[in-house]
Amino acid sequence: MEAGIPSAVPEDAPSEMPEDIPEPDGGQPEEEAPDRHRGYNAEWSEHYKEARSFLYGSDDVEQDFAEALRLFMLEAENGNALAMHDLGRMHMDGLGMEIDTGAAQEWYRKSLIAFMAVENEKPRPYIQYRIGKLHNAGLGTPQDYEQAAAWFEMAVAENHKYAQYSLAGLYYRGQGVPQDFDRAFDLYQKSAAQGNAYASYELAKMCRDGIGTGKNLAEADRHFKTAFDGFLLLEAQSHDDKLQYRLGQMLQTGTGTGQDTAAAIRYFEQSAKLGNVNAQYSLAKIYLDSDGGHENVAKALEWMGKAAEAGNPLAQYAMAKLYLAGSHVEKDTAKTVELFTKAAEQDNQFAQYALGKLYLSGEDVPKDMEAAVRWLTAAAEQNNQFAQYALGKLYLSGEDVPKDAEAAVRWLTAAAEQDNQYAQYALGKLYLMGWGVPHDKELAEHWFSLSAAQGNIYAQFLLERIDSFRDPSVLLAATRLLRQLGSIFDDKQRAAGGGDRQIDSKLRRKLQEKKLAQGHAHDDHALQLSY
Repeated sequence: MEAGIPSAVPEDAPSEMPEDIPEPDGGQPEEEAPDRHRGYNAEWSEHYKEARSFLYGSDDVEQDFAEALRLFMLEAENGNALAMHDLGRMHMDGLGMEIDTGAAQEWYRKSLIAFMAVENEKPRPYIQYRIGKLHNAGLGTPQDYEQAAAWFEMAVAENHKYAQYSLAGLYYRGQGVPQDFDRAFDLYQKSAAQGNAYASYELAKMCRDGIGTGKNLAEADRHFKTAFDGFLLLEAQSHDDKLQYRLGQMLQTGTGTGQDTAAAIRYFEQSAKLGNVNAQYSLAKIYLDSDGGHENVAKALEWMGKAAEAGNPLAQYAMAKLYLAGSHVEKDTAKTVELFTKAAEQDNQFAQYALGKLYLSGEDVPKDMEAAVRWLTAAAEQNNQFAQYALGKLYLSGEDVPKDAEAAVRWLTAAAEQDNQYAQYALGKLYLMGWGVPHDKELAEHWFSLSAAQGNIYAQFLLERIDSFRDPSVLLAATRLLRQLGSIFDDKQRAAGGGDRQIDSKLRRKLQEKKLAQGHAHDDHALQLSY
């Protein structure tokens, strides 16, 4: 698989429930259907359901975005808030049209006005839930978690299972309400007891991790299986792209079901065709994997490109990596920088680190220390250990930026606390010799031990001789000698063909890909201390 391509949405990410799940009774209000000429409605009418069948496709109806758009427009003209919402979604995701976020937000705004009018006429938990979802996602209105929580609370008072799920997520994350794992777990339980597969999925994670409840892997597995079966039933009814993506992810990872990559691809493809960028990105990753049995570079580039064009920062980052390496595409530095920048501006820490390294090295783009420090700092502040280590090296050497021992130690410590063995080794040397920090043999031993435990031979060498190094010149001479010996050994191995100790080329590539995937450069071990 292409090195350095992170997962789309982690398995542990909250399950995003579709906004347009109908009410348990099918969405029809208890009273007779409203008179369309009186104003707004939120009716799952025959025309509206027909429009949805064209949007998602079904066993009986072929997917037809143009026909879906026509029918939704007719329903919207008749005041149907649900159709207005779906029109917003079509414009937002570029379904049958160019992506137009402005038009999407305008349709979402109209749908909110319509939902509010329906709610004012007769309060209904389903409408309260839909209004809460708009506030929660910032669709048609500024994002406001407190408003979302208030609307969800009204629906929860009527035991609405989807509002219970959505409110639980706010309590879990502390958005708009105080963070309360116990309350979140209770709400997920109530929602799951009413058959909400999404709530079962979140319960499974909480039981697995011991959050809001005691750790219980058997219960976690039971809830995952319940969630998977529930998702299957829901997807068969609605063909929703978020459901298809989640099913694909569970099949790919073997969560709640047996692992089945071929089945995962089928669900990802259905979701991707509906504009789901996470599914597009996941497909691209599978098709780029040369060892997974499903390699298809042309399809990978097609789906990765679509996700990147739709603004997905992970896809933008991944495409930039391909352009940088000239892997499967012609090397293109301008496209590399463009895509890295787009992803970095969306706070993608991988892209921020990569941009920082590009501007720092000056190999593919002109060296720009101001840009390098800016992007490395942005990534480091997101706890990217490799950016933290790179900044530590910069401030310690004082070659390209003013030397700043305090900043160097701060960033190196941040990286070392994330088990970065090179930062641990560097800190050990600093504390051993008192370079920029007070001499502290115990701290030196601490960091050397942690680094050596990860296989750092330099740290192990110094740890075994820690009492011998009181003079900085002796320490520097010893470490230089160690590097020289290592180079001599490597040269002899290459000259001799490596013998039994030569690493298989494929394994070597895999090890290097793993290192690069973590954000490391080839020379990240070579920290030179100039004190």
